[in-house]
Amino acid sequence: MKEKLSERERDILLKITELYIKEGEPVGSRTLQKTYGLPFSPATIRNVMADLEDKGYLYQPHTSAGRVPTDEGLKVYINSLFFALGSRDETLVGRLIDYLQSERVLDRDEILSRVLDFLQSLTGYVGFGINLVENLTVESITLVKVSSDRVLMVINFKPDYVLHKVIRASIPEGELQRLSRTLTQKFRGKSLNEVKKELVEEIDTLRREITEISFKLNTEILKSLNEVNHLEIHGTANLVDIVSDDVKKMKEILEILEEKTLFLEILKKFLGERRDISVILGSETNIEPFSTFSFVLGKYRVGFRNSGVVGIIGPKRMDYSQVIPIVENVARALSIILEKR
Repeated sequence: MKEKLSERERDILLKITELYIKEGEPVGSRTLQKTYGLPFSPATIRNVMADLEDKGYLYQPHTSAGRVPTDEGLKVYINSLFFALGSRDETLVGRLIDYLQSERVLDRDEILSRVLDFLQSLTGYVGFGINLVENLTVESITLVKVSSDRVLMVINFKPDYVLHKVIRASIPEGELQRLSRTLTQKFRGKSLNEVKKELVEEIDTLRREITEISFKLNTEILKSLNEVNHLEIHGTANLVDIVSDDVKKMKEILEILEEKTLFLEILKKFLGERRDISVILGSETNIEPFSTFSFVLGKYRVGFRNSGVVGIIGPKRMDYSQVIPIVENVARALSIILEKR
């Protein structure tokens, strides 16, 4: 456990971190004294900086250089922002709501996709999010002919969730009604995992025995169910600006983003926290390629339950005082939009 900071130590640590984030250079005692007009001599500031280094909040990259915050020091700075921030940015919230309404976006997953585009373009970082849907059971499966070779598949779940997808298939109208009844009777009341398990077993073991139409429908239903709780990532091109000098690291990060499983673990950790907005440093994820990155995450809700998470991945030396309120208010806007659907 870290030693408790004195008021002077805390003040100087916060100012060093703020200046380092702004300038990107190690901060010296004279620079700090001049920038903030501190009522202490540079010698006094150097002593405090040495104490902070001993306590693990600062480090000196070179003997002749100033200090930069460690991850522990950065966390102190970030936590201080949570007390100062938290105000509603009605302009940003209103902008996002007006944009989605003008585009007439109604589908839950499409809303998230548009929000992530908005988030990554506003911050210049990688935006990611997930619509979390829990405890779903199938209510009905309906097949509707939309053209000679296309069928709309609609899967209704309890509570209040709908999946729909157009698939390529030539099926007579009467047959669609029969298949809709058969699929509904077969899967009604079953959980997402139960349905997926049955479909996988049926596709694998009965591949030769079931008709081509049934095989096609089972495969498409399984694909649709696998998209529930799907993690979406936007703005990976922004990584070029963040790690342009390290091609190997960029490749490793892109591979992790593509695989996505590790992100779900990060989100689970965040969902276990009580706060609705959080920052997770890359070093806290134990994923080495992300050691120089941070995750800023916000929860959004419909009613009283968590509905999902939105967030950004950016450099550890980002302007948290700007990014945290953006993520917080985007999550707030998303809650409002989904509540009104």
